[in-house]
Amino acid sequence: MADLRIDFCGVPFKNPVLAASAEPTLSAENMKRVIETGAGGMVAKTVTDSEAMRRLTRMSKWRYLDEQHNVCRGKVPRLFTFYGRSGLAEEEPEKWMEELKEARVAAERNDCVLIGSVGGTTLENWARLSRMVEDTGVPLMELNFGCPHPSEMKGAHTGMLVGQDKNAASEITYAVARAVKIPVIVKLTPQVADVVEMARAVKEAGASAVTVINRFVGFCLDIETGKPYIHGWAGVGGPWVKPLTLRWVSKIHTGLDLPISGTNGAYDWKDVVEFLMSGASNVQLCSVVMLKGYGYLSEVIQGLDQFLDRKGYKSVKEIIGIAAKAALTYGEMEGLPPERAVINKELCTDCQRCQRSCFYHVIEVREGSVTIGENCRGCGICTCVCPVPGAVTLQT
Repeated sequence: MADLRIDFCGVPFKNPVLAASAEPTLSAENMKRVIETGAGGMVAKTVTDSEAMRRLTRMSKWRYLDEQHNVCRGKVPRLFTFYGRSGLAEEEPEKWMEELKEARVAAERNDCVLIGSVGGTTLENWARLSRMVEDTGVPLMELNFGCPHPSEMKGAHTGMLVGQDKNAASEITYAVARAVKIPVIVKLTPQVADVVEMARAVKEAGASAVTVINRFVGFCLDIETGKPYIHGWAGVGGPWVKPLTLRWVSKIHTGLDLPISGTNGAYDWKDVVEFLMSGASNVQLCSVVMLKGYGYLSEVIQGLDQFLDRKGYKSVKEIIGIAAKAALTYGEMEGLPPERAVINKELCTDCQRCQRSCFYHVIEVREGSVTIGENCRGCGICTCVCPVPGAVTLQT
């Protein structure tokens, strides 16, 4: 068996599979269920001084949408859209600390890392709440600069509203990093021009790591009724967003010396591998856990372990960032040997599907037979649309 252990901000994790800060970590009871799965860790629901964000959790609404953005009824496709609205921890801070302490004790008994999460509304309260979380004994804390809902909630200047303001994000990070002794992780919003620059700003302010990334704000509706789902704007995430998330994970990994916790887009063990190869040191899952239940975390861990064994990796650490490091710039790509498509006439059925998708006009049909000209650019579209495996391939 491969070694699944990783180190994140100096804290050892038995494996890199985590439950994200959301409904699965809404209470001590819920967090104990995460612990039972064998997950390496979890991020608790975000504690806040915002009464508005506490009220919002009591009005939580969630929908799984299919590829046509219709509400799913029984069958949820793999590339679903997760459309939902919820707030932060419902309990007032003092009460929530009791939940956190109870969960932390259970986590320590089972070699599971509990990460606290904070979302304040003033600089003083960010620092105060962070000290309260630290006092529960958790080894790490996450600052929630990504929650998408405050933008639609009066009296809730926190989450994404902070994460979109580089000065505010830096100021809060600096204040919290000085107020506590444990490492501080900043959860970033995707709704900025450059997530790397925001990561750089919070790193310079004292962040030990970043979580990349939270959900977008979206708008989904039913054309039959002419009304939006769940009454209005909501957070949007799910497996479809993975390539967008991995872009920022890989860019931060190659551009900054900063540990990354990846989230938003992971569905199964394969996705976890992609996050790790893009540069994340651990991966947080949320929407798929809410879809399939806590036990699914165990399946993801098992799948990751089996993949590493099949590929001959001795440790999960070996794959962290390998794809990001292999990525080429456009300038570097110019030095690659040219490719062109080649047809295997023994396999080709002359269906002409490739010809209809060639917008460089190098695929022709002569006397019913498909041919590819010498000026082929090797773009690869024909290899994707060809219905016969191996009938058209790219060669140098």
